[in-house]
Amino acid sequence: MTPLTPLPPPSFISFEPTNYCNLKCPACPSGSGELTRPKGFADLDFFKSIIDNNKKHLINLVLHFQGEPTLHKHLPEMIAYTRKNNVRTEFSTNGNLLANKVQAIVDAKPDKIIISLDGISQETYNKYRVNGDIKKVYESLESLSKIQKKHRPIIELQFLVFNHNEHEIPKLKEIKHKYKIDRLVLKTAQVYGKEQTSLIPKNKKYSRYIIDKEGNPVLKSDLPNSCRRIIFGSVITWDGDLVPCCFDKNAQFKSGNTKDKSLNKIRNSKKHIQFINSVFSHREEIEICRNCTEGLEA
Repeated sequence: MTPLTPLPPPSFISFEPTNYCNLKCPACPSGSGELTRPKGFADLDFFKSIIDNNKKHLINLVLHFQGEPTLHKHLPEMIAYTRKNNVRTEFSTNGNLLANKVQAIVDAKPDKIIISLDGISQETYNKYRVNGDIKKVYESLESLSKIQKKHRPIIELQFLVFNHNEHEIPKLKEIKHKYKIDRLVLKTAQVYGKEQTSLIPKNKKYSRYIIDKEGNPVLKSDLPNSCRRIIFGSVITWDGDLVPCCFDKNAQFKSGNTKDKSLNKIRNSKKHIQFINSVFSHREEIEICRNCTEGLEA
């Protein structure tokens, strides 16, 4: 498969409101402290400029990358401005800070809210969501469930499956029913290195990895030399850097800054196109691609 050149304008963008987080999840670069790039909060006017300059071709805006988006005081304004410009919008949250902001966020009319709940009890939940309070997540779900369906966004409950919580999967149907959740998603967890293999669930159905002879987790499917996301979407950090995809957590492969150049100029720059060509020729050799499930069968 050969990438399209010149690249088309992106039909979806992941925009990072902030890369700060209130939790300390061990397999998350932001929570674990492994994130090396500067931390901060996106400027609201800069965010609006991204919408203004790309709304003609934008279909969907995802308001998360690294960090917890509800930490940004202007998140409702970001959502409302996106919707005002006829762009679908969604964001993912750990739900710990959502309860007190539910009405303001719902009034902004996001199309979807993804809430992570990686355990049914506090004990199980806290094994990964370090510093998290499961009661606050349930409070957020309860507040959302009380809003009339025609006025609230799609609510998706995301459950990262680990060794320590896979036994709780059957109980999730009760949670889904109790809080009137629209969609329940079981998601394979991403881990980094052999020191985190203990997180991998026993049921291979819920793991994206196999363990090699050296004890390292490796993807259980071969990586195809292709990627739709990198062609049709872009990821922008809080301070404007354009990175190829959401797996480039530390902006190692940033192609330029959207405060200096237009998004489409950066997407079609020599540096960006060279990276895309490498994905389409030897994707398995690129570090950030080795943990990615885009295009995999399982």
